[in-house]
Parts: sequence; structure tokens; C-alpha cells
Amino acid sequence: MKYPLLFLISAGWLLGCNNVSNLGKTGSDSDSLAGVTAARDSIIVLDSITSADTISAVVPGDDPVIQVTVPAETLPVTRLQRTITSDMQSIRLSVTDLDVGQLRVSITHSKPDANIRISQVIRPDGSMDGPYGQQLVYDIKQRGTYIIIINKSNMASGTQAGDVFITLER
Repeated sequence: MKYPLLFLISAGWLLGCNNVSNLGKTGSDSDSLAGVTAARDSIIVLDSITSADTISAVVPGDDPVIQVTVPAETLPVTRLQRTITSDMQSIRLSVTDLDVGQLRVSITHSKPDANIRISQVIRPDGSMDGPYGQQLVYDIKQRGTYIIIINKSNMASGTQAGDVFITLER
């Protein structure tokens, strides 16, 4: 009887401490943060323990995803350049209307010791494959849009910030 009562008291205490129903509310409902969206160049970070009216910080940030769309009929594409400005960014390269065959992808960086790789391939059916290195020969088995994600490896050190050069060939 002692342990179930201790469990119930502990569970009640945890639920009470983690109550976020007041998060984002101030003195009145008209001051709520529910309708506020962050500007493109900033991220609003709220402390999960205190209410929103007591602590918030604005952290400068970059758009976390650099979107690039390449229609398959424009292949080959050599030295497509994009600039990554932070280690939190990634490049999302969509190759549209890609037909069956092989796709060769190669990436290079302006800094020879940069931490950059092809981390995932997302197939038209939503399934994923990866991670890879800086070169990839991929067998395209179904027609559609293939998404190639390029970013840093979390298993290696170094920055990915700088110019990335992408080559796509059939």
C-alpha cells in the first residue's frame, strides 16, 4: 500500500511541475504568443520551465534549409553553388521528374577540410537511403522526384560553413 501511494504522489508532482498550460500566456488572452510567428532571421526560444512572459530570448538564425530544385531535363548540372552560413543549415536538392537509370552526385567544398556529405536520398515513395560520402552513384528504380539532403556529419568534427559545389549527371 505504501508504494502505490508514493507512486501517485510522485506522478502528481511531476505532472504539476510540467504543466505548460500557461506557456505563451500573459496577463490576458490578447497578449498570447499563439498568433505570433518568428521573423525569417530570428528564432524565439522559450524556456520550458518558466512562463513565456518571464523569459524569452531572440536568437539570430539562418533559414535552416536551402531549397534547390533541378528539373531532370536540365541534367547534367555542373558546379551548382550554394553557400552554407551555419552548422545548423542543410541543402535540400530536389531533382524532379527523374527517370529510371543512374544518377551521379558529387559535392565539393571551398574548404578542403570541411565537414560536408550527402546524408540522405529520399525516394518518390518517401523511403530514405543513406548516409553517403561526397560522391554517390545512385540507381534510380522508379520515376519521380528524388530529394538529396546535403549537410554535415554529426560523427565528425569541423564546420560545413562555406561554399558548396554540386555536380549532378546521368
